[in-house]
Amino acid sequence: MCLVTDYTLDIYLRQTWLDHRLNLAIFVVNHTVTMSGKDIISRMWKPDLFFRNVKEAAFHFVTVPNMLLKISPEGVVLYSMRLTLRLSCHMNFRYNPLDTQRCHLLLGTYAQTTDQVELAWQENNPIIVEEPLHLPEFDMTGYTFGSLLHSIDTGNFSFLNTTFTLKRQNGYHMIQTYLSTFMIVMISWVSFWLNVDAVPARVTLGVTTLLTLTTVAGGIRTNLPPVSYVKAIDVWIGVCTIMVFGVLLEFTLVNYLSRSKFPPEEFRKSIKIFSVIVSGYEILSVSINFRF
Repeated sequence: MCLVTDYTLDIYLRQTWLDHRLNLAIFVVNHTVTMSGKDIISRMWKPDLFFRNVKEAAFHFVTVPNMLLKISPEGVVLYSMRLTLRLSCHMNFRYNPLDTQRCHLLLGTYAQTTDQVELAWQENNPIIVEEPLHLPEFDMTGYTFGSLLHSIDTGNFSFLNTTFTLKRQNGYHMIQTYLSTFMIVMISWVSFWLNVDAVPARVTLGVTTLLTLTTVAGGIRTNLPPVSYVKAIDVWIGVCTIMVFGVLLEFTLVNYLSRSKFPPEEFRKSIKIFSVIVSGYEILSVSINFRF
């Protein structure tokens, strides 16, 4: 199951095609003609492109419409514009915050079928990413591009697609999530070195660390996307909570056995059995953490 989120792109869309009707050689024009202005460009024939997964789009008009049209003497048309797009992206958060997402950009013709217009990427540098590129939460590790045909009841249409690979930055989560919860679990283990008769100290330490971990986990879940499946961070928080809660159970059991009327031999056997169970639980917890 994927969650549909949004991402925003600020792009320069450049289109090139050959229009024999605009051959300027017959007018003895041997240089490229540049035109700008929305009224003039709107009268020219252009491919009816649209972005399939767009939610919002906007042209830029400051200080003039950011559009450019050049016509070479041979009739080659270059049409460039600046756009800001808000696109949908299907993300999977099962490995959050150690996840890698792939967001797509799908561009195609709306009414012109393949027998009228067929789209293709430019051979040299079809996609240029301006450097340096700074994203608040992700690092773009690469991108791929391709083309495809989409067939519906109104005909066959040509499409171009681009996939951006985004890897989540882990510095924030390492400090705010993993390190803080790890320290809380370590503090709760101090109870193992306290005297079994120090009931107020051990209970206060165990309850305080459990409530602190619950508060930290609540803050972490507030910033997570609301999805129904289990995420990697949920497994980490769950294991930490179980380990802190296990400290309270260990103290309860040890205190009960120390106050019971067991003979010393049976008491030592009970403590030994419990230590084996706790050791096995710790090994299981380490194996779960290692997988994620």
